[in-house]
Amino acid sequence: MHDGMWLILELLAMDDEARRRLINLIVKVKGDRSQRQFALDLDVSLGAVQNWLQGRVPSSENLEKIATAAGMTIEELFHEIRGEETGYTPHVAEDVLQIALQLDNEQRRRLIKLLIDHI
Repeated sequence: MHDGMWLILELLAMDDEARRRLINLIVKVKGDRSQRQFALDLDVSLGAVQNWLQGRVPSSENLEKIATAAGMTIEELFHEIRGEETGYTPHVAEDVLQIALQLDNEQRRRLIKLLIDHI
C-alpha cells in the first residue's frame, strides 16, 4: 500500500485514547521548550502545535516531523499511539539526544557524567 494511503487510514482509525496518547507523546517530545520554540524546531506554525495539544490530529507530514523529533519511525509512532509495545531502540546518537532533551537539567548533568564515566 502507498505510504500516504497507509497514513490516512491510520489517522481515520484514531480513537480518543489514541489521541490522548498522541498528545502525551507530543508533550514529552516538546519537553521544556515553549510551544513557540517547539513549532520553530519542527518547522510548523504555533497554531498547529496548539491544535495538536487540543486533540486535533496532525497531518501525515507533521506526524512524520513529530516522529522524527521523537527519534522514531512513523511506524514506531503509530505503535506508540495505539498503545502497543514497540521495543524501541535508538539507532543513532541523535535519537538518544531527543530522549535526553526530555530530562530536566539535573538529570541531563547526571547523564553526561554517566556517559563520561563509561568512555
